[in-house]
Amino acid sequence: MALSPDIVGLTYEHPDTYVVGREAVRQYAVAVKNDDPAYRDEDAARALGHDSILAPLTFISVFGYHAQMAFFDHAGITITDERLIQAEQGLKFLAPIKAGDVLRCRIRIDSLRRAFGADVLTLRSWIVNQDGDTVQEDYTTMAGRTEADAD
Repeated sequence: MALSPDIVGLTYEHPDTYVVGREAVRQYAVAVKNDDPAYRDEDAARALGHDSILAPLTFISVFGYHAQMAFFDHAGITITDERLIQAEQGLKFLAPIKAGDVLRCRIRIDSLRRAFGADVLTLRSWIVNQDGDTVQEDYTTMAGRTEADAD
């Protein structure tokens, strides 16, 4: 069954925070093959004017994914990972994410349309740090089929 257009504009504040850990940042940098010393070494980050190591630009994707899946559950959107394709994504970096930051995520459904038997959603997200500063904004457009559509 197609999603209702009434969900456009629905906003979700993810209830969990994400604490950026030093080792998680270091492991992520290795995983994405980014060897910039500011992602591993406190002195290198300090030389750039930061009080802690920096997270690679796409580091927040893991937290964002968990927030997005929680939003789907909260909104009753029954599209699962196996039935979801990301079509487009855009990121806007407003401030560095650093080890020790405590992050929150807010998500809104910006648009919904039906194409080729799938619901095509555009979600917009804001990542905010412990000081209330927005550190990253993004949007993602994805297509998926609900469980009922798959039958």
